Amino acid sequence: MNALVFGAGNIGRGFLGSLLAKAGFSVTFVDIDEAKVSHINHIQEYPVYIVSDTGIQEEIVRGIRAISYSDTSTLTNAVVEADIIMTAVGKEPLARVAAGLMHGLVQRIEQRPHAEIHIVVIACENIQDNTAYLQALLSAQTPKRYRERIKDLISFPNCVVDRIVPNTLPKHARAHPLAVSVEEYFQLAIDGTALKAPIPKIPGMEISSNLNATLEQKLFTLNMAHAIVGYYGYFKGYHYIHEAIHDKEIHELLCGALQEVAAIITARHRHISSAAQQQYEEKIMQRFKNPHLQDEIIRVARQPKRKLGPHDRLIRPALLTWEQGRIPAFLASGITAALRYDYANDHQAQELVSEIREQGIERVLETVSGLAPDNELARLIKADFLFQSL
Repeated sequence: MNALVFGAGNIGRGFLGSLLAKAGFSVTFVDIDEAKVSHINHIQEYPVYIVSDTGIQEEIVRGIRAISYSDTSTLTNAVVEADIIMTAVGKEPLARVAAGLMHGLVQRIEQRPHAEIHIVVIACENIQDNTAYLQALLSAQTPKRYRERIKDLISFPNCVVDRIVPNTLPKHARAHPLAVSVEEYFQLAIDGTALKAPIPKIPGMEISSNLNATLEQKLFTLNMAHAIVGYYGYFKGYHYIHEAIHDKEIHELLCGALQEVAAIITARHRHISSAAQQQYEEKIMQRFKNPHLQDEIIRVARQPKRKLGPHDRLIRPALLTWEQGRIPAFLASGITAALRYDYANDHQAQELVSEIREQGIERVLETVSGLAPDNELARLIKADFLFQSL
């Protein structure tokens, strides 16, 4: 079985490549970094350091190869031969991925016009409707005569991905060009309702009949909590998440936000009980407290404008809380912390600082978060922001 992974970065190698190799796939990476492609093809293996509460375990991923984005002929052939295709590149590069996919899928149809060519394409990006977004980009670039054929024969399930991949390595591994660290826990759930045919079994991958519930639980609970601990930790001068989570005030602020989110999750998704949600929260706390992860605050807090989007981890649960007739007091404080994040080497943070200074908090909340000035949540955030600015 052949797996094609777009993106040979930390997520691609540490999560997807490792998972697929364990499942028995021959893994081929596609990347724009020529040096990384060369390293993969020369070494043909890499170490993954799995970080748990008790320490670090080394695992070797073997039998891999890589293709450069610029090698269009080899890339096309790899798409033709793939049984599963996954991406880990981020939102913006997906347009380029779609172009490479299009050529390969069209060629696949041309070479095998009467054969079963079903494959599954999964965009493992941390954005809402991730694979649907990639599918739309692909459709826009595909000649009309192939669009229905691709739509009928290829599954494009959205997914939920969760694995912390810190930017740290054991000292003895730092010279290795492909080494990567990951936490022991991971989640990969795909939308089973979008599958047009059975797919190869991948141990650890969940095929979900209600992906929206899984997504909201993860986005509103884990992603929200990770973000606000990052912002609060930054302002209190901590370097790592495991340091910030032990701070009494940060812990109390986080627990307040988690209580607000729990009410949303259990009300919107009746099959998630209060006890199940509490267990999920406790697992998150345990993960954050792991000192072996060395998860940097600035990695977690990066790109605050994206995290302040109207459908993302902070604004969306706060709006839903308000719609349910409750005041999202702790979530609003987390939003304020994101608005005030000013790390000098974070481009989005500096953009946000400049825009607030030049346009005012009301305008920024409207353009970045979709909140009109007369929106009650916007007023709550504005009051908190102005008070913190005194």
